[in-house]
Amino acid sequence: MSSEESPGTRVETHDNRDIIGSGPTISSLKFPEFHMFDSNWKLKLTANWIEELNTHTVSMRLRHRRRSVDDIWNLDASIRLIIDEEWLKCDVSFESNFSNRKREISLPEIGLVSDKLEGSNVVCHLNLFMQINSSSGIQLRNLVDFSRPLPIFSDAVVRIGDVEFYVNRMVLSMASPVFLRAFTDAVENGKNYIELCNVSPKDFRRILNMIYPPHLPPKQWIKENDIKKQLEHIYHMLNIAKVLEIPTVFEVADKFLVKYGRSELGDTLLVAQTFGLRELMGSELSKIRSIGYLKKRREGIESLNCKTKAMILDHLLFST
Repeated sequence: MSSEESPGTRVETHDNRDIIGSGPTISSLKFPEFHMFDSNWKLKLTANWIEELNTHTVSMRLRHRRRSVDDIWNLDASIRLIIDEEWLKCDVSFESNFSNRKREISLPEIGLVSDKLEGSNVVCHLNLFMQINSSSGIQLRNLVDFSRPLPIFSDAVVRIGDVEFYVNRMVLSMASPVFLRAFTDAVENGKNYIELCNVSPKDFRRILNMIYPPHLPPKQWIKENDIKKQLEHIYHMLNIAKVLEIPTVFEVADKFLVKYGRSELGDTLLVAQTFGLRELMGSELSKIRSIGYLKKRREGIESLNCKTKAMILDHLLFST
């Protein structure tokens, strides 16, 4: 493994994604692009109809879409692919190797479909699990481990109920005036810990990983293809960050949504408006090309405030 574990961290070597593909027929079914382990990935399902057998033979290809052509990298991984639909069931595990020279692998005949599935929209829910066995030249996620104290790295404790997080007082104080005041009061009272309420240990651990360098984006628990849950998670996380006054979390979420957001225009603009996400606001405004484009999304636009609507009008008048 190229990424070494530094004090207080653990290298994340496994990940999973729930991916939903759809199409008018099985032959035209498409999956969205998704991100895992420093690369974007694309799945392609191929269904060949065999008239004599009245059956589709289904195969799958997994292709990485890492854009850089200058670097040399390699990734050996164990992959498990699960589909549990009425019309297709499969559970396939395999070893694979990807690199700057080897971009895809093929899985021939992962299943048979005896029905043409014509006349209605075909949906396929797919679970993909990836475990890295070895790698070089890629940036793996280093998750900070706050469950145990380490010299220099940890000099204070944050308590949430019975759970303790061993943190660095200066890092949190620089990230938020709320923590600065809390730690200042604790020192004056001879304590080396502070207590938090109204936030779960799971959420706080996620917040900490966004605060600490390298300010990890929330890719692990917010899936690109689940639009409803993506919005719910973002609102939940940013509301916590708003109460705790942590601007770094807003910056990380802003960049994450620009790159991986999948919500409708109105919903995305509302998030940007609510939490002051400037990059996201600019990115969404740039997608507006005409009045016709807005009319198709009128329902989502009506709930925006006057300032955001004025920005949309300004963009249409002077930037298109």
